[in-house]
Amino acid sequence: MGAVKQAMIEVEDMVCNSLNLGRTLNQTIRDLRTEFNKKGRDNPYLLDEDLIEDKYYQFRGAEWAQEKTL
Repeated sequence: MGAVKQAMIEVEDMVCNSLNLGRTLNQTIRDLRTEFNKKGRDNPYLLDEDLIEDKYYQFRGAEWAQEKTL
């Protein structure tokens, strides 16, 4: 799998996990920034606030739509 695709999947997984924990968008952005600052992390997408926000609302919208169908 390509490095870019793997990096994007990592961001998606972390944003999804953050939503499952009930974290806000600002908390999610801060969590991903903290993760980037850990030793050995080199995924620049963890710092892309626009991407994180897009994924956050994408997953949140899917979660909301799923609740409406239940």
